[in-house]
This record gives sequence, C-alpha cells and structure tokens, in this order.
Amino acid sequence: MEVWEAINDPVYRQCAEALSEADRVVIDDAERALTDGLSLKRWWEQKEATNSYAEPFELARVFNRAARVTGFFDVAPLGGSLLPVMGLVQEMLFDQPKQALPVKVRDELREFVLHYFMRVSAFHQPASYVPAEQLRKANVSRAFQPFSFCPSPVDTRSGFGYTQLYYKLRESGVVGKFPRHLQPRIADLRRMEDIYEWIVLRVDIFNFNLSFTPFAGGLFSLNFPLREESYIVISRDFVVNLDNPTFDRLGQYGLGYALLKPAPRRTIFGYGPGHFDAGFQLIDFYLDSRGKINVRMVFVSNRPQHVLDLEVNPLSIGFAFADLMTFGLASRFFAPIRGTLERLSPRLQNLDPVTAYINAANVTTGDFARDELCTSLEALERDPMLLTHFMEHYEMISGALVTWRHVQSWLDRADLPEGVKEGTTF
Repeated sequence: MEVWEAINDPVYRQCAEALSEADRVVIDDAERALTDGLSLKRWWEQKEATNSYAEPFELARVFNRAARVTGFFDVAPLGGSLLPVMGLVQEMLFDQPKQALPVKVRDELREFVLHYFMRVSAFHQPASYVPAEQLRKANVSRAFQPFSFCPSPVDTRSGFGYTQLYYKLRESGVVGKFPRHLQPRIADLRRMEDIYEWIVLRVDIFNFNLSFTPFAGGLFSLNFPLREESYIVISRDFVVNLDNPTFDRLGQYGLGYALLKPAPRRTIFGYGPGHFDAGFQLIDFYLDSRGKINVRMVFVSNRPQHVLDLEVNPLSIGFAFADLMTFGLASRFFAPIRGTLERLSPRLQNLDPVTAYINAANVTTGDFARDELCTSLEALERDPMLLTHFMEHYEMISGALVTWRHVQSWLDRADLPEGVKEGTTF
C-alpha cells in the first residue's frame, strides 16, 4: 500500500497514534515556517533574476566539473521588518547519459526526483571491516578506551536522511502523524497537489563537521563532528514538476522546503540546523534537449546573532576532571547521588565565548582584528558555515548520482532495490 492510500484508509485513522505535546510544538510552527519560507523564496527569485544581491561572493571552486558557487549577504523584507540573511546558490552537473534517448531520461528523472530522491539522499561511504572478535574487544571499559588500539565501528553515513513525521490533508484539513513504519517511505511529492496540504519531516545531516582554523598557516584546526538535525515543512509551492518548460529544456523537476524553528534536540550551537528563525532550501534538476542533467541547490536563512549557546554546570565539570584523574572511578563512587547533585548545581546559561571573543578583540584593537585578521562573525558565516553547507550539498548529490545510475529503470518498480522502495537506504 502506498503512503497516501494508508493515510486515507479509515481503519488506519481509527488506529492512528495520538499527538503528544512535543508533536504539537512542531506542528504549530509549520504554517509560520511555510509563510516565512515562501516569502523569502519569492524575494530570492527576484534577486536571482536580476542578479542584484547586496554582497555576492565566490565561496568555493570545484575543478573538473562545471559549477557555480555563489554566496551572498543581503537584507530581506519579512513580516513587516527587515531580516539580515545569507545564502548559497550552487549549480553542478548531475549526469550526462551516453546512450538513452533524452525523452526516456526525462521520464526516469521525473520519477527519481519526485518519488524517490528524498528516500535515497543519504548513503554509506566505504569503511574498514571490523571482525566480530575485534568488535568485542573494542567494547572495553570506558576508562581504558583512550589506551586501546582495537578498531571501533565508525558511522560512515553521509548526505541528508529524511523522515516524514506529520501531515495535513488538503480537503479535510485533518492533521495527523505518520505511523512509524511509513516514516522513512517519503510520500510521492506529486501527491502534494491532491492529498497533502503540507508534510513536516525531520532531516538528519550526516557527517556534519564544522572546522575552525584559528591561526594563520594552519598550525592546527578545531573539528566539531556534530549530529545535526532539523524540522522542515514541504508544500506544493516548493515542488516543481514541469515538462518542456522552455524550448531548450525537456524537463524541470525539484523539491524544496521551509525551515522550522523548533530543534529536535539541544546542541552547543546557537545557529545552524534546528536553530534557524526563517529560511528555505531548494533542489532543482534541469534536463536539456541533449539529455544532460544539471542540478541547482539554493539555501537562504537568517544570519546568526551568536554562534554557541553553552550551558555550564560547574559540578559536571568537576566530575569530568575527577574521572580523568581516577580513570572513571569517581563516577562509579558518586553514581547514586550524582544526578541529584548536578540538578541542584547552579548553571551558567546562554554563554557564547566565540562572539564574546570577536567583540572583545575588535574593541581592544579598534577593529584591526576584523580588518586585518578576519576576526568577525561575517568570516565565520562564510567559512565554515556556508562552506559546510556547500560541502554537505555536494556530497549529497554525488551520492545520489551513484544511486541514480545503479537502477536500470526508475519506471520499473520491480527493478528497484527494497531499500529504495522502503526508504531504508541509510
């Protein structure tokens, strides 16, 4: 049974899982996110058409593949006020079929993008094999792990992993929750025209690493491997399904979504996936008359006011230091009361040492740090923030290309791997 058939089945509706308070916090932000996201999208379309970004800049260069990578800063009208925004537009070759007729490629591309792309946009990179015996040895006591040479399993997932969570039906206005077994099986986006008003999804951004190189010469870098995730909402206004849109294009197919503000989980960052006030993402594929496929990806969001959002618990820091000195014995000894002590301990909240350092450096040097040493929030917005988004999108498309070529015919459901049909490729 397809997703939309299951959702509209009366028996399913009677057995549907009730919405919790946490669910409603996310659902209640969907309409606001769509309104703001579509407003920013219309603003960006006008800016792109007239090439009138206030502060455009080249973000990255990609060799051996024709590409455009444009970053920009600007100010967009939103909700009666002006919102400082930053964005990224990247274009790259997706595929150049060698033998298939362009019309045949068009039909397969339409099916791939609108039906299966969000199910296959995450993938596994190669990793070393860890035998079962070594895997058992790797699971040693936490205190001795820093001294162990045993290989450990590594999460090699990359790209974007989408999971559909909530929906609003177009005709009845009913809001519901997808059952767990259907959450990875993202609905055919063409159903946004007749079945769904909107769908809220969670996107997990795998292999999301923010790297900072604070000193010239690359003496050392700080690398933050993060598990980043965000809620997004998609409607028919973000879906593109066009045959023969222009005289030199056979097809244009794409998807996009607005960014919700609630974060699925707390992180140390005050900006990034799950922390956007407003924004949108677009992924559009273009097929020309010769069968060449290009893809354009667009990301626009509000600019950050701060980078980190730390909550410091002095007692937790003390336990961590004690564990370091006693090889973990302190945690074992105080385990019965540690949780209570940490809850009662005073906390320092909303600390942002990065922004504080930038402000202090510029105040004490009369902006010399900003002008000559690139010590500014704007420098962090370009690299690593926008550059990290570029790399994530680049890897997502590169991985999707492998999947696209792996299937002989995207129009033959019997030829599709089970993981593609079920959305369990990651």
